[in-house]
Amino acid sequence: MSNLERTNTNENRNSKSELHINVKDVPFHLCKETLAKRSAIVSSLLERNEIDELRCILRDIEADPETFELVARFCYGYKVKFTSDNIVSVLCMAYYLGMNEEHSTDNLLGKASSFLETRVLPCWNETVNALRSGDKSLDKLAEFGLVDLFFDSLIEKASYDPRLLGEPIKNREENSEYRPNPRRRLFDNDWKSEDLITLPLRFYEPLMIRAMESRNIPVEYIVSSVCSYTKKWVLDAEEYSVSVKKREVVEAVERLLPHKRGLISCDFLFKTLKHSIWLEASSDCRNGLGIRVSKQLDMAKPTDLKILTQGYGERGAQSCFEDIQLVRTVITSFYSNYTKEEDTEEDVSHFVKVARLLEEFLLLAASESSLKLEAFVALGEITVAISLGVLRYSDGVYRAVDVFLERHRYLTESEKMEACKVLDCKKLSRQGCEEAAKNQRLPLRIVVQVLFVSQLQIRDTVAKEIKGIEDKVDVEEEEEEEIGVWSDEDEMDKMSEKLLGMEIENHECVVHRWKKKTKKISVWRQVKRKFGCLPSTSSSSSADACTCDVKNNKKKKIHHHYK
Repeated sequence: MSNLERTNTNENRNSKSELHINVKDVPFHLCKETLAKRSAIVSSLLERNEIDELRCILRDIEADPETFELVARFCYGYKVKFTSDNIVSVLCMAYYLGMNEEHSTDNLLGKASSFLETRVLPCWNETVNALRSGDKSLDKLAEFGLVDLFFDSLIEKASYDPRLLGEPIKNREENSEYRPNPRRRLFDNDWKSEDLITLPLRFYEPLMIRAMESRNIPVEYIVSSVCSYTKKWVLDAEEYSVSVKKREVVEAVERLLPHKRGLISCDFLFKTLKHSIWLEASSDCRNGLGIRVSKQLDMAKPTDLKILTQGYGERGAQSCFEDIQLVRTVITSFYSNYTKEEDTEEDVSHFVKVARLLEEFLLLAASESSLKLEAFVALGEITVAISLGVLRYSDGVYRAVDVFLERHRYLTESEKMEACKVLDCKKLSRQGCEEAAKNQRLPLRIVVQVLFVSQLQIRDTVAKEIKGIEDKVDVEEEEEEEIGVWSDEDEMDKMSEKLLGMEIENHECVVHRWKKKTKKISVWRQVKRKFGCLPSTSSSSSADACTCDVKNNKKKKIHHHYK
């Protein structure tokens, strides 16, 4: 028996003023007059002799025994201990019982309001805890805007310190841990404690919407909180059955997530999309998540694509590569984002990344011994279609085929040919052809095709090399001819200038003889011989002949002159 029950038993035994009431099967024996001194509603019911209506009031506000005992103790003069866990329910009961200052001074409603204002709202932890604990009672106080009061308090604190919502998903180059601003130590004692993801969805969603509308909180932190909320209530939930609660959470998360690339991890998006299909969420929810996945497909990893192929339910993670159609749908949605007639360099880089991603994913799938032949062929056809016109070689597909044949040694020859039909031997690189030609796991027909392609590559390579050598020789010959012509012209110009400056009388003879021998004897060397700068060898006779001719001419001219 509690102190309250003992006091009431001693003071009001066998009294007609005693009130017997059960609150959720917990009996209370109280004095009517004692309650009426603090409660205007109880006083009014006593005056009208309708005290039994008190049971209906308590039932309507869904009063719990702990809160009712606390209110009764206050009426009996005991000291009441307020906490963030009980403050909302105390406020609710004090309001509906009329325990205000108009009925009695220093009443319960005023004390609870003061505690909420001075001890709860200034502190992040206490505010979150009060909002979570007063889930049911807050509905009864909706007309007073108490929920908005909590929301405004939390958003104000998150604007000052966004990390209260959680660390951003993107890895930032920040080595030092966060420390609150020393000039504003309003709530640094508990800045890393309570998490908003513990709130019910009906509080969490409008709170996040209001946080985004405030534009004072970076969207990265809001996204981090939304992702954490999804992991707690959907992705990491122990219950594997389809539930309405999970479906509501997934649909709310889709409404909260932004569409900007890179803000959300691919792993989270792929898992959420998979769960939205399993939980039979609305078409708007599934389509919205699919669009977000396709927008950053080039940023995904092979393990992310593996999530899409998993089965559903409790054994979903163990049954991989069952849903190939979802992969095809996501890829189709990815290319629908690029509808321009001309692709930019950035678009082409995205296409290359996705093509590489599909090759790596096909290799990952081929390494699974449980992968069926039909599923491998389907994934291979998707990979080949994506790499068409994007990747020059198909060595990645060859490696996947090789791994698949190695992990599935029991395949027949016809089944091996079925697996190899996704391999285009003409797109193998030289190294790929060399490896494939020696691969004993490949069917003989494929090896023959590889050898044929290899011979064609060798022929083309030799032809290109020969053509390159011929082109190089032609270019060198043209350059030599141009150099020879220019050198002869330069020497001619220099020689003409020297001959004009030296006033040689028989320059016509020198030039004439130089022209005759310009192809065999250097011009400058011939001139130096003429002037006696070089010793005469076999060609001295020609030089003398030239000199004699000049002398004879002179003599002839002189003789003719004297006549």
